[in-house]
Amino acid sequence: MVVAISDIRVVPIGEDLTKEDLSLSILRGTEKMFRVDKPIAAGAQFLKGEWAVLNVDGKAERPSATPVGHTYLVFCGTDRFDSYATGQVTLIMSHPVVAKSSRYDTTQTYAVGDYLTVNDLGAGQAFVTKAGSTDPKLARVLEVGNGYLTWETLGGV
Repeated sequence: MVVAISDIRVVPIGEDLTKEDLSLSILRGTEKMFRVDKPIAAGAQFLKGEWAVLNVDGKAERPSATPVGHTYLVFCGTDRFDSYATGQVTLIMSHPVVAKSSRYDTTQTYAVGDYLTVNDLGAGQAFVTKAGSTDPKLARVLEVGNGYLTWETLGGV
């Protein structure tokens, strides 16, 4: 039996636990959000705060260059030990939540009320980006911060 412990959380602690983790922070909606563990497609990897689509086999994979409506926020990614063990990621599916994240397309300029979508941004990134007029609207910007966006998912897409 092999037991693995993350070096970052062993004394001396390598991360500042008093600092907010901006990769994904759910501000509202955790009590009712619908979380589902989905198997991971071969070769796919996700960090929390990224987004995934389900392929025809029901496995989570990276979005393509064309945005689609059924794209889900990754709540627990493949960087966790339980994900290694189960071969699954946890997705938030179809319930609106308010989230704060540093994982967004930083090449865009955002304003409160802008709609967001998700597609392959290149370089292995599956973050929210400003939605075009015909793109599926997956979230709406609530706050534009210094290095983060606060947005509300639009459930039921």
